[in-house]
Amino acid sequence: MFRTSMFAAAMLSVALVASAQVAPTPPARDGGQPAREGPSPSGTATIRGRAIDAASGHGLSRVEMRAGPNAGQANGRVVLTDGDGRYEIKGLPAGTYTIIASKPNYVRTSWGEARVEGPGKRIPLADGQLLENIDVKLLRSGAVRGRIVDEFGEVVTDVSVSAMQYRYQAGSRMLTAVGRTGSTNDIGEYKIYGLSPGEYYISATLRNGAIGPANDSADRSGYAATYFPGTGNIAGAQRLTIAAGQTLTGIDLSLLPVRTARVSGVAFDDRGRPLVKVTIVGMQRIGFSMRSSSVAVTGADGSFVVAGLTPGEYQLRAINGAGPGAPEATAVVNIDGSDITDLQLTVTKPSTLSGRVTFADGGGAPPKASTIHVTAMRTEPMMFGPPGNATVKDDLTFEMSVAAGHVFVRSPTGPNWRLGRVLLGDADVTDTGIDVPVNAAIPNIVIELTDHIYPISGRVTDADGNVVRDCDVIVFGKDPGGWTPGTRFVARMRPGGDDLYHGRMPAGDYYAVAMTDVPPNAWTDSEFLGRIRESATTFSLIAGTPAVINLPVSPAPVF
Repeated sequence: MFRTSMFAAAMLSVALVASAQVAPTPPARDGGQPAREGPSPSGTATIRGRAIDAASGHGLSRVEMRAGPNAGQANGRVVLTDGDGRYEIKGLPAGTYTIIASKPNYVRTSWGEARVEGPGKRIPLADGQLLENIDVKLLRSGAVRGRIVDEFGEVVTDVSVSAMQYRYQAGSRMLTAVGRTGSTNDIGEYKIYGLSPGEYYISATLRNGAIGPANDSADRSGYAATYFPGTGNIAGAQRLTIAAGQTLTGIDLSLLPVRTARVSGVAFDDRGRPLVKVTIVGMQRIGFSMRSSSVAVTGADGSFVVAGLTPGEYQLRAINGAGPGAPEATAVVNIDGSDITDLQLTVTKPSTLSGRVTFADGGGAPPKASTIHVTAMRTEPMMFGPPGNATVKDDLTFEMSVAAGHVFVRSPTGPNWRLGRVLLGDADVTDTGIDVPVNAAIPNIVIELTDHIYPISGRVTDADGNVVRDCDVIVFGKDPGGWTPGTRFVARMRPGGDDLYHGRMPAGDYYAVAMTDVPPNAWTDSEFLGRIRESATTFSLIAGTPAVINLPVSPAPVF
């Protein structure tokens, strides 16, 4: 069966989910000294310890040790361990810290964590204090090995193999490639390594591509994306559980042969002129990412043929080299094995959204205009074109370019001011959004910010009455109509140093639930919220009155 490797220029990949591995920074000459730092240190406290391989007990060199005020460690201090795994972080101001250890091929580990990749314990540190023996034991990451063959049992080289998980983004749950990918070698073998403990689906994909204004090849053979143990339907795929340090072997696949399709048409600029020698990229949507599958180059009359497309949803893009945010010609097509002909790709100009920001009457001192940002959020993953972001001007007006589609206008601010509502004329479009046409101007959008938000707090306990700190608290409105992207009626909180979770939300009727092992961004998905409300506590947040809601902890649903 004919197989064509992807031309190098076609290997474009847009991924929303980045690898969990952290690239090491070259160590100082006397290992254990700062590798890179945030703000200049102004404190006198010191933390010392050792990074150890959990299996062997040996010290690990070049482990990135980060001390910071929270799990994210955005402003943390960083050092690398020496040859014996020892580290010393000096010059720390008094405060509360967590320690996180990262090294390629090991699982990210926090000191004192109760579960793998948990948040870890907080360490109170006084001025001048020397805290020793803060040792961290790192587990090796997992791996998957196997072999890929075709329908005749012959090995297939250059097959892309991915570990996939369900992830949440922009209010949707999709199967998405995570971490590293593998590729089969000359004897059809692959290995995916660096996997965190968890559950995965294994997907194998062989792409055929064509370069040129036309492709007249009669060969339409190809292979569909195949999931272990050998199905093209995710419903029939087997979910694999990988523990820390575990390598699963014998994860073999036989690719599923399919008839590929071609998309042909003509590309035009915004004046109706043919786009000559412009690259057309066919990118298949894989979860929240887009994988380059085939490319073509337009001819003198703007014509193109994108070939070798296996069944799935694709976006065709005309790339003219003008850079991000430039007008583009795009189209979404669904391939079911049949050719698509006479497709017109026409460059479209973005639209302009403009308006002003106001503040609810009776509030406190409003934020400065320079700290207020406006964004256009979407539910469609991987939209190309202007992202739709703007900083509010001194006169509280804003203007931003937005590609056509359905958007929700939002203005994320600080802890004391939140989005109240969005008006377009007399219509409240906060939770319905705005349909943006091509090359249009939509003025008179009013974004009303409010500080009429009220405190919510509480304690989370287990079945024995013990305080639980390692959990997520999700508070969401009882009206599903408010479960929209960037909504002010859904919030995720975590218990803090006082063992309480804290938040501020508008008055209204709510559900609240505390759960362990909640997937990242799951609370943005309406289906997830619909499931967890069955085990949630209901309450009403009254204007001007703090709410104290103590919650039992429960596991997140699996589906």
